[in-house]
Amino acid sequence: ANIEIVSMMSALSHQVNMNNFLSLLVGASLVAANSSPSHDIASLSQPTEFSNGVSSFALPAEDRMAIESSTLAYLNYSFTGPDGHLIEFGSESAKYGEGRVLNRSGLLVHISNSANHSDHTGCSKQWSGTLGGTIPERDAPWIALVRRGSCNFEDKVKHAYERGAAGIIIYNDKNDTKLEKMKINDKERNITAVFTTNAMGRELIEILEVHRSVVQMRIIEGSRQFRNLGNINRTSVLFVSISFIVLMIISLVWLVFYYVQRFRYLQTKDKQSKRLCSVAKRIIAKIPTKSIKSDDKEIDNDCCAICIEPYKVTDVIRVLPCKHEFHKVCIDPWLLEHRTCPMCKMDILKHYGFVVGSSSS
Repeated sequence: ANIEIVSMMSALSHQVNMNNFLSLLVGASLVAANSSPSHDIASLSQPTEFSNGVSSFALPAEDRMAIESSTLAYLNYSFTGPDGHLIEFGSESAKYGEGRVLNRSGLLVHISNSANHSDHTGCSKQWSGTLGGTIPERDAPWIALVRRGSCNFEDKVKHAYERGAAGIIIYNDKNDTKLEKMKINDKERNITAVFTTNAMGRELIEILEVHRSVVQMRIIEGSRQFRNLGNINRTSVLFVSISFIVLMIISLVWLVFYYVQRFRYLQTKDKQSKRLCSVAKRIIAKIPTKSIKSDDKEIDNDCCAICIEPYKVTDVIRVLPCKHEFHKVCIDPWLLEHRTCPMCKMDILKHYGFVVGSSSS
């Protein structure tokens, strides 16, 4: 029993060490995969249709799972110059946020807070127009120009939608040329929301407030951009796959080794058990027996401790060296399996001089 417990504890220890080793290898593989540089993928072609901000543009199955797309927007605006001539500008200088991607046009209005005309964030519901003027009526299409900051994009778009704007342009509050894709919760609003740079916002504000010109703005769908969503390239996937195969091979080799050792242990234990059983049979044959007679005192007082039946005349009992008595048919199978007295646990093999592990008695 002690040999079996030690063997099982040793196997459990090997199992824990192997699990720790496999966990370390998997962790290293994932770190290497995630450390690969991300790359922006250039626009491949134009989409056919948008619904809720998702393009019908088809990509291969393996790329659809790892690539996020965004849509740029053209900001085309026109105004009348000091000489009375129409001036037009346009560039792909904005990016659509989450939600519907629509082409919209209308009068550009720089939003300010009715209580504080220097607040152009659009976070308050009290809106005023350019230079504190009035907001256009709902039947006249117009586009709101607001500054980033003080609240999230969702609130700005919600306020513009509630005031009847056809679209909203949010310019950055920092001098950063990176165009972000705005997170918007309600993607079903019938409004176009785009994000542009601080430089573009200042340029439009100068035309509206310094030159006091009326600006007509058109937001037009531009090109597509794709970004590796998980920062995993093909080399990283190959590395993780190879690592997984190596781990499987190591696990298989370890399992084969463990079960071979286990088989050898069980085989050795079975041989020892058979040898002990053979010795026990020879020793049991040496233990004396006697038959119960009518005048024996066991008939009145004693019973077999194994079957709990009183002794009867003609019963054959075996008397162990420790002087404990049992039915022969009860004690013999017990001694073959346990080799000890059921009451005092005396080892009959040791009593008769047999040492466990030796081949002689």
